[in-house]
Amino acid sequence: MSAPGAFAASSASLAEQAYVALEHKLVSLELPPGTLVSESRLIALTGLGRTPVREAMQRLAQQDLIQVLPRKGLRVTPVSQTAMMHILEARKPLERVIVYRAALNAKDEQRGGLAAAARDLATTHDDFEAFLALENTINHLLDRCAGNPFASAAVAPLRSHCRRFWYLHRQRLQLSDAISGQSKLARLVARRDFNGAQKAVDGVIAVFERLAAGADRYG
Repeated sequence: MSAPGAFAASSASLAEQAYVALEHKLVSLELPPGTLVSESRLIALTGLGRTPVREAMQRLAQQDLIQVLPRKGLRVTPVSQTAMMHILEARKPLERVIVYRAALNAKDEQRGGLAAAARDLATTHDDFEAFLALENTINHLLDRCAGNPFASAAVAPLRSHCRRFWYLHRQRLQLSDAISGQSKLARLVARRDFNGAQKAVDGVIAVFERLAAGADRYG
């Protein structure tokens, strides 16, 4: 006989799998902005059941990555300059809180992990996918070091929107600027330089702001 709560835990795990899979398809533009999609298509894309996919859809709708249209189904949320500027305005103070706490709280092995990720970033050159993978690694490390689950939960969907924006404008992105900014941020946190790390956040956000200001097309 299954232990109490085992089914609920299994359902939550499947819902998380569905969320991760669909979030990636939205961010990487496999599901382009403005596209109408059906629940059945999302189920087919994930290979998971209706219940976990619906739970993932609700979470993605709350994060404004998809929109529920009455009698029409679902639409991938379009990208707009105004929305991106609002996202960046909200993301900056949250990231500053996270890096401040991370610089203060990071353990030696965590600081070593951040320093190693910063070194690896220098070798990505123009490899967009490798850069995004390392950026994701750094963000997870920063979240763990900071130890503030509320700030991490609040910033997570904003990071998703920002990654989607990078995919949308990857041909215009000055990847060297993004690599430099992320690498500097990781190194400063590793050195426990919380003031410098907060300033580095501003530099990371500025890369997005320049891209958004010069963007001439949106999904």
